[in-house]
Amino acid sequence: MMDRPKHHVVRILDRSGDTRVTYDPADAEAVRDVEARFARLMNDSFIAFDVSTQPGRIITTFDSNATEIIVSPRFAGG
Repeated sequence: MMDRPKHHVVRILDRSGDTRVTYDPADAEAVRDVEARFARLMNDSFIAFDVSTQPGRIITTFDSNATEIIVSPRFAGG
């Protein structure tokens, strides 16, 4: 059986590239910081995917139990 990773990651894909924000889910202050950053991105119309399991799923609220979250701007098609 595989152990859960100690550090979880939120990957932010934007104009500046792929920013990886790692945090320990047992560290309440770190979780609050990442959750606040996540909320700001959601307010800026980003979209988030929990890719901890396959298939991934869209999420609208931060889940500190997710081992990997990818956040990116929403795509517009035409």
